[in-house]
Amino acid sequence: MNSEQLLRQVELVRAITLTAFDHLDEELADRQPAGFPNNIRWNLGHILITQEQLATHFAGMEPQLPPEYLRWFGNKTKPSDWTETTPTLQELKHRLQIQTAYICDKLGPRLDDPALKPFVRLGREMTTIGEVLTHSLYHEGLHQGAILGLRKAIAARNG
Repeated sequence: MNSEQLLRQVELVRAITLTAFDHLDEELADRQPAGFPNNIRWNLGHILITQEQLATHFAGMEPQLPPEYLRWFGNKTKPSDWTETTPTLQELKHRLQIQTAYICDKLGPRLDDPALKPFVRLGREMTTIGEVLTHSLYHEGLHQGAILGLRKAIAARNG
């Protein structure tokens, strides 16, 4: 896959994620059906923070998100632990939209560059910025699936 193809995938995967905002309001975003560890808002924020962590950390770039985003949406966090107001859906959507352009602009020319350190999953190393970015697309897809599952569980409960 060449750089142009990878960046088109980044844009496509994010466009799919942004459809999660269709017919979504603040109350629905915060519903957490039984059996689900998080809600739709958390999943959207987690996509945002993980993409930033992978993109900026492994490329040696400055973070673009406020530090509290990591407290709300980082690994091993959950809505039941939130003690302060989290971002609105409008803010999350805006940040997800601008993040894609930022990544394509700043990382697009650097996809073949070595990552600052290898990113390792299941004993397999991703050693370039492009490989790490490709993994982030897989991660984003997982959370798109979680959002769909949440929507179905919520609809079944209301049906």
